[in-house]
Amino acid sequence: MLASGSAMRESGVLYVSGEESVLQVRMRAERLGAVSDSLFVASETNLDTVFRLLEAGGASDVDSQRGFGAVVVDSIQTVYAEDVASPAGTVNQVKECTLRLLRLAKSRNVPVILIGHVTKSGDIAGPKVLEHIVDTVVQLEGDPQSARRFLRCQKNRFGNTSEVGVFNMTDEGLQPLTNPLLAFVSSQDDEEDEFDDEELVIEPLDGCSLTIAMEGKRPIPLEIQALANRSQFSSDAGRGGGSSFSRVRGVGVSFDKLQLLFAVLEKRAQVSFQNQSVFVNIAEGYTIQEPAADLALAVALASSVLGRPVLERTAFLGEVSLSGHLRPVKMLESRLTAAHKIGLEVCVIPKEHDVATRRAIRKKFANTLTVVEASTLLQALKVAFRSPTTTSILSRSDETSTAQEDSGL
Repeated sequence: MLASGSAMRESGVLYVSGEESVLQVRMRAERLGAVSDSLFVASETNLDTVFRLLEAGGASDVDSQRGFGAVVVDSIQTVYAEDVASPAGTVNQVKECTLRLLRLAKSRNVPVILIGHVTKSGDIAGPKVLEHIVDTVVQLEGDPQSARRFLRCQKNRFGNTSEVGVFNMTDEGLQPLTNPLLAFVSSQDDEEDEFDDEELVIEPLDGCSLTIAMEGKRPIPLEIQALANRSQFSSDAGRGGGSSFSRVRGVGVSFDKLQLLFAVLEKRAQVSFQNQSVFVNIAEGYTIQEPAADLALAVALASSVLGRPVLERTAFLGEVSLSGHLRPVKMLESRLTAAHKIGLEVCVIPKEHDVATRRAIRKKFANTLTVVEASTLLQALKVAFRSPTTTSILSRSDETSTAQEDSGL
């Protein structure tokens, strides 16, 4: 992609591969359709040899020896300097090679891109000072079981770090998503169009809720799925058999967060998870990292254990405190705008005490989105289950009267 740019066609781009041969790189480039006359590949790990290649340049004009227009080193942990008495990948080698490439970039005004390894914890391998030497740190993240990839900026001396790129891993390489708003939300519209049988009725499922997360400045709608089922050993425990226990498994959400919500739901909303095995999954392998999704998680958990579907086309935003009250979330207006773009009709948010903010939200979304304010988790559950009273929330779906189900907000 860098070599195909108009600014690099004359001088070219040098790609230094320290792990793969030139033939391997070319095979991958042919598969991805990325073969370019402006891309020069070298399989080399000696930094002095790399510098000689940079001096030679890749300009098509023989009389023009200006060097390459950009350099990519893959990876910095495989490059070594001969005058440093340590093997490649050690702290001294990585630091010294990075400093020399930095001086090259500053003195010749040439962009240098360093590709580095990461540890199991997600940190850049090597010395921590490596992140302080370079100008920009960009990290590509994603769940191995999902095709979605996030390109996050950890450090940027030329701008802010709030922008996030969302890509899809395909056979042709990384492709930008045309509509990231729908990347982590499943839709049943296409499934309903495949059947013309009038008798077929798709009923809403319990245990599913929607929220709007923020990746930098980019809103990401998320679908949270929860499943609560009676533990297998609970019946044996009642007859004097093995002891009863509950299992909790979460994909994309921390175990501590689930335990906190279990305690708040049982103490503040009388929703018990005793003798229940609970499984929580975030669609497309996304990992929740902000408290704004607490309310949607709590709604999905309560919906599954009570067997009651959540109000359709509704998003839930808010942090749940230990007292059961809802705390406001940041960048609320951006989240509400994203909810409207994907076709949602109702948004349940924490009660806003700022009069100016409340007026601004009501004015902007007066004719497009129904914004419902709730002070506590119990009030939000009433809206989610369309329940006029507290007792109707705590009852099972088969014990709820038809009048209560058809009641409005």
